[in-house]
Amino acid sequence: MPSPPLIGIKETCLYVADTERTRAFYADQLGLECFTHTPELLAFFRAGNSVLLCFNAERTKDQEGVPRHFGSGELHFAFEAAANHYETWRAHVVAVGIAIEHDHVWPNGRRSFYFRDPDRHCVEVIEAGMWEA
Repeated sequence: MPSPPLIGIKETCLYVADTERTRAFYADQLGLECFTHTPELLAFFRAGNSVLLCFNAERTKDQEGVPRHFGSGELHFAFEAAANHYETWRAHVVAVGIAIEHDHVWPNGRRSFYFRDPDRHCVEVIEAGMWEA
């Protein structure tokens, strides 16, 4: 039996040391809407139709009610920006004092740039159209 289609990835989870520091970075510096914040536990952000869920890495190990989850290490994820907003996003990241770690042009001509969040997660902003079929 073939599987039914999925419409996308709704949530990306990161595990962080300090949710207030994370909230300040993603909301105050990058401008994402923080729609839920429980100090010392979690901070949730909206990015288009997706959400970025940031959990205190130590507190979720013993969480009840949903399956236990936690992680460690430097993870990677990407935000997608419209082609006409790509340069504006890059300029914004630099203007708020975040160092660009790498710029890349992919074989299909799409561009992306990379930087680190306060927990050293590798954040990418990629030009729209990179993975379209």
